[in-house]
Amino acid sequence: MGSGLRPRGEEASATLELVVGAPAVLALVGLVVLAGHIETAHQVVNQAAEDAARAASLARSNAVALPDAQAAAGADLAGRDCATWYVTVTGAVIPGGAVTATVACTTGLGILPGRFTATNTATAAVDLYRGVSP
Repeated sequence: MGSGLRPRGEEASATLELVVGAPAVLALVGLVVLAGHIETAHQVVNQAAEDAARAASLARSNAVALPDAQAAAGADLAGRDCATWYVTVTGAVIPGGAVTATVACTTGLGILPGRFTATNTATAAVDLYRGVSP
């Protein structure tokens, strides 16, 4: 009983289990890594949208709101894997108003073929008691 010998006909069952099980485990690990890559991209774009909206709300005029938002988002996205990205700003820089920034980043899927775009929108209030220039 305790000799450690396998019953006749099951000598290669451990190898077969490894051959069948290893690809499944590797595929599962790959999916977890891919999900982490996608979630990280969404978090970076979320932060970039919030920073872009805040920078636009601090601008002294509508003319500089978009360049300020682009600079803020660009600083957050620098060094990231964004093949292309853009920022749009809506709203007016008027005391008591609100400015909304939308940031989108198109990135690859790591070692897999294909791309996906992470997009987020954030809104920031313009201070009611601040001066603006026309």
